[in-house]
Formats: sequence, structure tokens, C-alpha cells
Amino acid sequence: MDAVRYDGDFYSDAFIRDPVAGFADLRRRGPVVWMAQQNAYAVARYNEVVHVLRKPDIFISGKGISISDDVNRMLIGSTVNSDGDLHDRRRKVTATPLMPKSIKPLEDYIRDTAQALGDKLIAQREFDGVTEFAQVLPLSVVIDLVGLDESGRESMLDWGAAVFDLMDGHNERSKAAFQTLVGLRAYLDVYGRAEYLKEGGLARRIFEIAPDSGFTEQDAAQMMRDYISPSLDTTISASGFIPYLFAQNPDQWELLQARPDLIPNAVEEVVRLASPIRSFSRYVAEDTEVSGVPVPRGSRMMVIYGSANRDETFWDEPDRFDITREVRKHVGFGHGTHLCMGLHLARREMINLIEAMRTRVKRWELTGEPEVSMNNTIRAFARLPVRIEPL
Repeated sequence: MDAVRYDGDFYSDAFIRDPVAGFADLRRRGPVVWMAQQNAYAVARYNEVVHVLRKPDIFISGKGISISDDVNRMLIGSTVNSDGDLHDRRRKVTATPLMPKSIKPLEDYIRDTAQALGDKLIAQREFDGVTEFAQVLPLSVVIDLVGLDESGRESMLDWGAAVFDLMDGHNERSKAAFQTLVGLRAYLDVYGRAEYLKEGGLARRIFEIAPDSGFTEQDAAQMMRDYISPSLDTTISASGFIPYLFAQNPDQWELLQARPDLIPNAVEEVVRLASPIRSFSRYVAEDTEVSGVPVPRGSRMMVIYGSANRDETFWDEPDRFDITREVRKHVGFGHGTHLCMGLHLARREMINLIEAMRTRVKRWELTGEPEVSMNNTIRAFARLPVRIEPL
């Protein structure tokens, strides 16, 4: 059985604006799809996505996770763009400051910031669910807790988005991203050194523990960069879906108010439906098969997380928002060796955001049409007009 050909453009404006319909179309076509415009194979069903992610020796990341060779030449060497022992050693350094034990001392900061935000928004009643809600805590965390220099604050969101726009490598968004990232490179060349990082911050910790694993200061600087985009865009994306989903499903907000113990599970359900990363790719290191479909060595395999999280053959009523759902197996944070290293921090941020609003908000309401953020990889809103009714 051969892969079914798909002639649509995964990175087109139309697909980005309505990815859920696009995902469903891909799943209907078969277990493996040949994406003609991307010159790559793709898996969009849950079981096939998990299969690929569980075979890091065959579907490797060390040759980059973009579908563009030009982009991958820029990315190789970072933690997510590495394999085997090198990946494990890098991840040990970068993930250590983000483990639950390490971020526990940050809990007061995260909670206080979220509570202050709740006070501000309940006084306003109406606000943008992206710039005034979803972006606030992640941006504060990157600057204050990760410990980057303040001079980059105004550009940080643009830089983070540009990294994810690179994943296509060919369209206008990717081309513009190359230019945007010139600014990030210049910023990090100056401020990405240990002496410019906040004492006690997560980024500074990289420089302190990297030598113990045999890495140089230059290696540590590269690993420190791994914190910027994942700490921002993915968490902002998922956080933006909090007001959207609860406005669309007021019964779930009422349930959450009655049962605050459901907040952690509600976060997982938000991440499942949001699936901030639409897709990354893997390089196929040897001839193989996926669900009986031959996939040749040297090709690219797109792993479509957002589609797997809505696969009707795995999830019961997958498009329904249900905060009581058994949701532990979602792939919104990835799966396997390359599971998102910042997931514990992202969870703490989202839990505290929801808790801050739960004690203040009776009802969420959208006052206009959401505006989708046009990004090649991140699924997010650019604007989300929200009104809240206080308790």
C-alpha cells in the first residue's frame, strides 16, 4: 500500500485559518499521506503519530525538524534538533532547571503575577484574550524567571514567532522570519552570555551546570537559546484557548468553579484541543514502514500533533471540550524522547491563570470574532475580544 497523495498546502493561509478541517481531511485519506507541496510524508492519525515519535532511531531529529534543508542547517545542534547521547546530555542540562523540584521556588512568583492579572482584568471587564491575558505571564516568566536582559522585551514575541515560522522554509512567512531573526542573533550575541543573565535565573543555571556534562560556554549559550521560543509561543497559544473554550462551553466553567480539583485536567484538555505545535518533521534514517506504507530512507516525515489530538478513532467525541475527559495520552506536549522539556512550567502557568480567574469570573463571553495568528507552525489567536462577568 502506497501513501495517498495530498496536493493541498499545509502552510497555506486557508489551512492555517481552519486547521481542524484540514486535519480531518488528512486523517480520512489514510495512515500515511504524501504531501506533494511539502515534498514530505505525513502522519495525521494518533496511532501513527505515536509510532513515529517512539522510533527516534529511525525518525531522527538530528538533521533538523523543519522540512527545509536550509532551515535545518541553522537549527542542528540545539537540543530539539539532536539525537542519541548528544540529545540526552543536552537535555539533562536544559531540562534540569525546568523540573518540578527546580521550579517549585518560582511558584509564588507565578501565583502572585497571575493573581495581579486577575485583579486587573476583573476591573476592566473587557480585554484582549491574547495581549492582555495569554501573553502576560509567559513574557514575565521569560524575562524575569528565565533571566534574560530587559532590552529584548519588546522584540521577544516577534523573535519567538519567527523561529516557528521558519518550519516551512519556502513561503513568505518563512522568508520574513529569516530577517526577523537577525535581531535575535544580534541580541543573543551580546546578552546571551552568563554575565548578562539574571543571577539565579533559569538561563544562568545553564552556564553553571553545563561544564559538569562536558559542554563549553559556547555550547551553553546555544542551549540557553532553547528557552526563548518554547517558553513563549506554545504557552501563549494554549493560554489563549482558555477564554475561548470556556466562553464557548459555559457549562465547563460552572463545573470548574464547583470542582477546582479539575483545574490540572482542564489544562490538559485545553492543550489537547489547542495543540500549539501543528507539526514538526523528522528525517527518515532508514527504509521503513508505517502501518504497511513504505517510507524510504532520506525522506521527511511530518508529524501532525494537532490532528492526532482530534483523531476520532482514538478520542471519544474529540472536538468536544470536556474537562473530566481522561486526557493523559494527548500529544500536545509531544511524546517520547522529545517530550516538551518546558511542560511543567507551562502547566504551572496555566493552572495559576485558571485559578486566578476561577475565583473572580462568573462567565466568559466573546464580543467579536477571534483573529487567527498566521504562523507556519504555532496554532494561536492574534486577537480574542473577551468580556467577563464578575462573581
